Amino acid sequence: MKTKKQQLFLTFILFAVALPVMLSISYGSSRVTGRLIHQKDSLYHRIFVHQRGSVVTLRFNQMTAVEKQSEVDLSDMHHLMLEYSRMVFCGLLYQPEPQRALVVGLGGGVIPREMRYYFPELEIDVVEIDGAILPIAKEYFGFREDEKLKVHIEDGRMFIKKQLQREAVPKYDIIVLDAFNSEYIPFHLMTKEFLEQVKGVLADDGVVAANVFYSNRLYDAELKTFLHTFGRCQAFYGKRSANAILAAPGPDCPTLSVKEAVVRVKELHQKHRFTFDMLTVARQLSPAPRPDRRADVLTDDRAPVNWLRKQERRSR
Repeated sequence: MKTKKQQLFLTFILFAVALPVMLSISYGSSRVTGRLIHQKDSLYHRIFVHQRGSVVTLRFNQMTAVEKQSEVDLSDMHHLMLEYSRMVFCGLLYQPEPQRALVVGLGGGVIPREMRYYFPELEIDVVEIDGAILPIAKEYFGFREDEKLKVHIEDGRMFIKKQLQREAVPKYDIIVLDAFNSEYIPFHLMTKEFLEQVKGVLADDGVVAANVFYSNRLYDAELKTFLHTFGRCQAFYGKRSANAILAAPGPDCPTLSVKEAVVRVKELHQKHRFTFDMLTVARQLSPAPRPDRRADVLTDDRAPVNWLRKQERRSR
């Protein structure tokens, strides 16, 4: 039988272990969320919209690996708050005059909205699997559809498969892969078979820009899968986040050195006057990233994404 002194000591130890966890949960929630202004359970997510002053944040579920899905400042709509939302515009370094774009994953609609802002004539297809997201993007994040910006409520892979079945297969100059749930990218949107379909709707002088995380071993498998499918792949690494953008150019689209990317940014900025720092994006380029030699290509019948995502990488 434990003495009273032993029981008190055990209670103290348990409290000491639990306190940092409780504090991290509490601090993380208050830091990220702000005031809850909307909540909805959809077929795919438990959706939360929070607001701190003029800043609105979209989240899926409470305890998540992906902290924020989207974030906007309603007082300055063209201020791109999340680092990856600026980095994904790296696609313009490869294809500076896109006529048609495909965005897989809507979220708050920040990326297609800003693409539409800088390229008024650009035709944009957005694919979002969750029908509950579009009304939220419109009501809380300032997103709007128009005659050139269309949202399709459908699984991204099925949408692309249907495009490939059309008599005249549409070709996209820029394809942005940005579909996330609360944990990570759905695995069927990461495999070789899916990327082969993406390649089928990519213009020869176009580029695929995929938002991923580089902090775990899954990144090496993703990079190897892109290299296997497209033959070439460059990467832009986040400095303030673990996001990376994998940029896979089509066969008639060049790969870039950092110096060439900087020159292209200056030309783009003169024409479009970006409100964010595209020069920093250019300097985040890694021209020839190489995956860990132990990494495997992800396939429909072999995609151990959950296990790999929990294994930390040794280095960038």
